[in-house]
Amino acid sequence: MAAQLTAGTPRRVRQIRAAVVLLLALAFLGGAFYKAYSYIQEDTSPESAKASDCMTGTAQKPIAKVSDAKVNVYNATSTPGLAAKVAGQLRERGYSVVEIDNDPLKKKVKGTGEIRYGTPGVPFARAVRLALNDAKFVNDKRTDSTIDLVIGDKFTELSPLPTCSSATAG
Repeated sequence: MAAQLTAGTPRRVRQIRAAVVLLLALAFLGGAFYKAYSYIQEDTSPESAKASDCMTGTAQKPIAKVSDAKVNVYNATSTPGLAAKVAGQLRERGYSVVEIDNDPLKKKVKGTGEIRYGTPGVPFARAVRLALNDAKFVNDKRTDSTIDLVIGDKFTELSPLPTCSSATAG
């Protein structure tokens, strides 16, 4: 019976056809496994939580309460007293400010600022992002949940307060 199906087809052509079908099947299975893995893989980057998501109730990643976020506020600009001013505004919003100083890393921060965090601080970094939407996230591999908010050269003011129950100072 198999001889009837392959009659007239050279052996080499059948081998190539079998290899192509096998490769296509493997590629399909690989794609399916990749899709399943990426679907169940937890996202530990804080980029997915923004104030706009919070306000519309579409945030899918956990955001800690702002009162639980322990924040160090650092000034990376030449404007004296900016860290203290921002720290005062954060305290008014319910954040727990731990330290106020110039940037200990003495980095030149381009943009509005940086939010430095470690893996344990991801939900807290998302909470701090609500105060400064345009800040760049920097995972510095720290082992605690403290967050450094470093004010950059293009900072003008904190972002407007979101209206989200999970981000309020509870």
